[in-house]
Amino acid sequence: MDGVINNPFPGQKYIQYGKFTFENITDQVQVTPHSEDHVVKYVVDMSVKSQVSSCKKYYSDVAFGLSPVAGVKQEVDAQTDAVINGFFDGTVSEEELADTFQALAGKLSHACEDAGYPIPLRSVGATQALTETFYSEFRRKILDTAVRRGSQEGKGYITGEMNAQRNWKYYNSDYYFKSEAAISAITDGVNQLAQGPAYEGFTLPDYKAQGLNLYYNYNTAFSNQFSADEQFMIDPDQVPPKDFQWFYQSGGDSGRKEIQADSLTVTRPDGTVEAFCDYRPTSFDPTDSRTAATWASYRDAQGNKRVVSTDFFYTAAKDDLRNAASLLKFTGGNSAQDAAANRFLQNLQVYSAGYFSRFPQQKKGISLRA
Repeated sequence: MDGVINNPFPGQKYIQYGKFTFENITDQVQVTPHSEDHVVKYVVDMSVKSQVSSCKKYYSDVAFGLSPVAGVKQEVDAQTDAVINGFFDGTVSEEELADTFQALAGKLSHACEDAGYPIPLRSVGATQALTETFYSEFRRKILDTAVRRGSQEGKGYITGEMNAQRNWKYYNSDYYFKSEAAISAITDGVNQLAQGPAYEGFTLPDYKAQGLNLYYNYNTAFSNQFSADEQFMIDPDQVPPKDFQWFYQSGGDSGRKEIQADSLTVTRPDGTVEAFCDYRPTSFDPTDSRTAATWASYRDAQGNKRVVSTDFFYTAAKDDLRNAASLLKFTGGNSAQDAAANRFLQNLQVYSAGYFSRFPQQKKGISLRA
């Protein structure tokens, strides 16, 4: 019959694909003649990139939770957390991390294929979407673990009770280098995994260009500018010195109602000053919002820890935004190590709690992606 598409499976009522059976209806597909005058043209983007984009929604945590492979996904997540924590504990090597990443990616992929999720006939786009999503979330979990561990470590340096009037930040370059090693390991793993025709043209996202701070590196996850009050890091691409630590805290008391006077001046009728009392603090007080403290350290080639520290004071004005290098400076040690530490201090800034809400900075645009 004219217009009937040739049947690639003649005489077969059903077509078997793996464990799945499909009814053969190819003999019912026909090409309908038409006039060029009545053609409606549709442009469909069938590129792999478009397929990957459209398939990603099936591989989110929410979608997996409602899928037939929800149980396997939970197992994979638990094993992912365990191997990442093992890596940061020092019990898992980079090679073991890469091998486990590949094994878990394969486990989830096979489970999806076995369950026919999201569809039995997996496309190249679906394969790449699953691999990319799994890698991205594994990477995010590495950075999240590094930030949480650093934050927990930093809490031990806080003086007094933390409250809404105070802010603090702690940076340990060990977590930067450890997370970079972990990311390098799983990137090697995904590159080994992404071989063959199904991965032709496969690329990983440009996390920085897309503003995905929680996926890019330790520095962007450490000070994620998704929050206006998280602007401690100026250039997230700057590599810190090894064995470098930095800590900052401001004071404040959420229960304090009275206004704090900085000074009292008594003048005579003729304008001359009879008395002047300076009430401004002279050292850090964890209950006084006008005060703050910061320190930095690094370990030199001989294993000695070099430390610089200072207390400083806020005036509730725009100049409360301070560069850490204006407050701290290493001198007297190894000149190269001092210079490296001082250079990284220039990449850090401090400010009173709520500073960027009271004195918003002018920006050309803002990304709301984390």
